[in-house]
Amino acid sequence: MSVAVLVSGSGTNMTAIVEEQRRIEKKGEEHYGRIDCVFSNVPGCEGAVKAVQWGIPVVSISSKRFFGLLGKSPDDEQARDYYDAAAFSLIEGVCTPDLIVLAGYRRRLGEQIHRQYSNRIVNLYPGDTTKDYLVRGVDASVQALRKGEDSIRATVFFGRYDIRFGPALVQSKPVSLAGFAEEDTTQMAEKIRSEAEWVIYPYAVHELIAKGRVAVDENEGVWVDGARMGRGGYRL
Repeated sequence: MSVAVLVSGSGTNMTAIVEEQRRIEKKGEEHYGRIDCVFSNVPGCEGAVKAVQWGIPVVSISSKRFFGLLGKSPDDEQARDYYDAAAFSLIEGVCTPDLIVLAGYRRRLGEQIHRQYSNRIVNLYPGDTTKDYLVRGVDASVQALRKGEDSIRATVFFGRYDIRFGPALVQSKPVSLAGFAEEDTTQMAEKIRSEAEWVIYPYAVHELIAKGRVAVDENEGVWVDGARMGRGGYRL
């Protein structure tokens, strides 16, 4: 399965997916997600540098410069479509991706890309996307603590244009928040990454999607191995 990964920063989740790919290749397994292209809206970011070192083709367009030259806000819908078209023309010049993985990509994809790659865009959130209390701009771990919760799950979900979180595909095991306070955001983020994010993203790409175990129905229901999942998707 051909995979294109979009990054804007350090690329730690991309690293976890690549490491799992290499482990599977070494074992001689046939079905896995092969990262054929990495795109970055921040040329030279750490994630892009890592991909170059691994021999993965990297293409980039500075979103800051692009929107600046257009004289448009990144939130302008038409300008976003222009940017996406330019970005994906580069990606599709390298490979024909079966799956688009957003790995710390800090640009919202426009409607045309979501339409073109319907149910083939996945993203990650360091929290439980099924919680009704989630707001933008506040760490998921902090919101969980404020609600009196002592653990948190990370979620891989399908990207959607018109809503923040699409259907959940897979959720991590609960990560304990015991002993943390709201100001411990860095420590909590590190714990969630190592115990949840770096586990479920490779699992979603290689074990579930690449092996053909996943389906999405017309009612946004997620199915794994022929069984309809609950709101939280496949839970580890």
